[in-house]
Amino acid sequence: MDAISVAIGLLIGAIISLIAVLSAVSGKKEKIEPASRYTSKWSIDSLTNPRIVAEYLLDMDIPSGARMVVKQCKDKERLKGLNVRYNPNVKGCFILGEDRAIILAGPLKKDEPAIITVEKNVLLKLNDLFDKYWNEGTIPKNL
Repeated sequence: MDAISVAIGLLIGAIISLIAVLSAVSGKKEKIEPASRYTSKWSIDSLTNPRIVAEYLLDMDIPSGARMVVKQCKDKERLKGLNVRYNPNVKGCFILGEDRAIILAGPLKKDEPAIITVEKNVLLKLNDLFDKYWNEGTIPKNL
């Protein structure tokens, strides 16, 4: 009878220990960073190899290594010496980097509200859209 009591006690102890370990493991949830976030403080300099689509370009300084497709520009002097193409079909404003994109709520200007995203599907679609605008664009003659 003692051997049976010891075996039952060990079995119950093992089951309780297993339940405690499983509940401790499932209780630890890793903090998952969001794939997108809202901000009004962003910088083109935070992106590597920037590719820019601007329906309206206002007061932004564009890095010299950037490729850019623009529909309208307030100050065409800002475009001199840049790798830029004109495309009248451009819709929206966004900036692509190697691993993230800044999608603006309005024209390309400082402190414009934006969404920064690292979502792969969004980046793929924006890359395709940039390539389409770039390939259909023309090199401005006045620059």
